[in-house]
Amino acid sequence: MDINPQYITWRRDLHQIPELAFEEFETADYLERELLRLGLSPVRLGKTGLMADIAGRASGPTVALRADMDGLPLVEDSGEPFSSRHEGVMHACGHDMHMTILLGAIEGLLARRDFPGQVRIMFQPSEERPPGGAPDLIARGVLEGVDVVLGLHVWSGFPVGTVGIRHGTMMANSDRFRIRIHGRGGHGSEPDTAKDAVLIASQIVVNLQTIVSRRVSPMEAAVVTAGTIRGGVTFNIIAEDAEVTGTVRTLNHGTQALVEEEIRVVAENTARMHGATAELEYMYGYPAVINHGPVVDAWRAAVGRDAHFIEPSPSMGGEDFAYYLKERPGAFAFLGAAPDTEVFPHHSPHFRVSEEALPIGVMLLERGARHFLQHPEQATAR
Repeated sequence: MDINPQYITWRRDLHQIPELAFEEFETADYLERELLRLGLSPVRLGKTGLMADIAGRASGPTVALRADMDGLPLVEDSGEPFSSRHEGVMHACGHDMHMTILLGAIEGLLARRDFPGQVRIMFQPSEERPPGGAPDLIARGVLEGVDVVLGLHVWSGFPVGTVGIRHGTMMANSDRFRIRIHGRGGHGSEPDTAKDAVLIASQIVVNLQTIVSRRVSPMEAAVVTAGTIRGGVTFNIIAEDAEVTGTVRTLNHGTQALVEEEIRVVAENTARMHGATAELEYMYGYPAVINHGPVVDAWRAAVGRDAHFIEPSPSMGGEDFAYYLKERPGAFAFLGAAPDTEVFPHHSPHFRVSEEALPIGVMLLERGARHFLQHPEQATAR
């Protein structure tokens, strides 16, 4: 597909001004100006969220389209000539692409308002940082009157032209944990008189790996990752306290509850073995992204052969789009955007995506919106 030059302008402008969660002030101002230029009347939701409605030719259903806005705390090293102008912040997950795609879909919908009902536009802050911006927008009424909600995410691992979407669980529950270990400090030359919190923390990290390999069914998916371990003050003092933090990813509530309990058992019993104590703080994050089957089927049919659809395995990544899907029928898709150069993972300082994906994303959102405005009953069909 040919790329509208305006898409390139939007994407590169937005890529250069990344901002962290709930701090997307310059980004929101830019989007607000563009929405006004396009003839809409945007409303601020909170400090940086934006909502606008596109009215059709007659009354009817409401379809919501969402794009996230925030960047990540990374120093960009992508080599792009339009790299971030904000030191230490980067669009390393493609949210600049998402905002551009939604602007393109808006432009297309405005050019031909031959549909009933209305399209609700949602530019959402803070997808990257729990508790996320979706709950805040929902609390502010962004889903009032909405019948169907659609969203997408560029995916650097899929080639351009590919769209990944599946029935049911698309992305994982995304939780965090903190384990605090309390031992007894002492001199490094007399370890027998102390309870070494760093040693205990190290053993807890190792023992955590047995949860997935030995406690979770091999037919279920789970991830337990210890991301940090902290303890001690200097080289010759045995640490009295230490801390381990990490993340847990699961695809269903049963596995989620099992892993939480097993982390507690591992931490407490490992510490007890050394005469110390450990306490677990488990923090539930984004719930699983669960697509509604009828919406998936109808969306795919609306796009037809203009995209190559695949059914990927569920991603163990997390997404606060899940909150919208808990409230309304809808679906979330992965948009292939692999660059011609080396593919780097999302959240890498070297992250790049292909702008060739932009018109495909616009087509995906615009056709999805038009279809469900004409056929809202298909969102809940059995």
